[in-house]
Amino acid sequence: MFEYTPPPIVCEHVIPHKMTEECSWSFPLRQMAQTQLDTLSDEELDDNWKLHEFFETIAVINLPQAHERLQKITQELYDIGTTTFEVFQGVDGRKEVDPSIWNKFYLNLHNIDTSTEEGKHAMDLLHQGQAGCYLSHYQLIKKVKAAFESAQNEWISAKARHDAEAIGRAERDLRKYGRVLIFEDDGCFGFLQDDSCISRQGAGKVLREAFRELPDDWDMLYFVVHASEPTEEISPRLRKLGRTWALTAYAINYSMYGPLIELLKKIEDPAVTHVWPVDNEIAEIQHLHNVYAIYPSVVYTAAGFSYITGKTWDLWQEQPIYQKYRNKKRNTP
Repeated sequence: MFEYTPPPIVCEHVIPHKMTEECSWSFPLRQMAQTQLDTLSDEELDDNWKLHEFFETIAVINLPQAHERLQKITQELYDIGTTTFEVFQGVDGRKEVDPSIWNKFYLNLHNIDTSTEEGKHAMDLLHQGQAGCYLSHYQLIKKVKAAFESAQNEWISAKARHDAEAIGRAERDLRKYGRVLIFEDDGCFGFLQDDSCISRQGAGKVLREAFRELPDDWDMLYFVVHASEPTEEISPRLRKLGRTWALTAYAINYSMYGPLIELLKKIEDPAVTHVWPVDNEIAEIQHLHNVYAIYPSVVYTAAGFSYITGKTWDLWQEQPIYQKYRNKKRNTP
């Protein structure tokens, strides 16, 4: 259950924004969501989110030493009806990343006093953690993209051979890797009220209503996010994003694999000397694509120790609505 088997690596190429042939293998989220809204009671919608019907690949990023976090999100997923998922071993920035990589991170998002040796060390630890987080998301997306491309190539080849059995196998893999739902291991499900009261009542219905309103040409969908710029109300349950941060829970459609890898691969380029945290990097291209967020947010971040900052944080949940005059200090893991 917790073993993640890396998809096969194939020759990398950029996936077209939308496949030119009809995607007969793909089932739009909105159709499945409407069916569930029509056939399930509100209680049934809350008890079982049926995430695997929408996303055949669900991955949780987890460091091997973060046992309690894995246990926590396992229970959280189980409580909303998700009993199987793939655990993707995250990159430990403090043990596995070369200084030539983590030194590319330079932002002081937590106002660390670097005038002392202790402060300089704290900044290094922060940048190591940011590098590990960046590489974890980047490598996971690369693996899913590679698996999708392998299935895509097999599908094209099978269609050319008129091999019905091979077409069927390829279409199953295209459905499996055509979209992916990614969680960081501190994600939890429901509505956070008054910074302490948690409720899942209505969250399952909100999820389906957002899916029902999601355009077929979506590229990314956030389950919780912090809006750094104004967002556009597409429908009661959906906001289109321009610039945000947070990667606690998000879905990627195959159309976005190429743009994300093209963006994030800069960390491997020796000529690139400055890199932002992975969520900030992704924010730079959100306005160029069809990127949405569920409103209200249906995921929140658990309180506890952050492997990025090395600090302990409170429960956190924000909404995809920009508030110009709020405190802009980044106060999450």
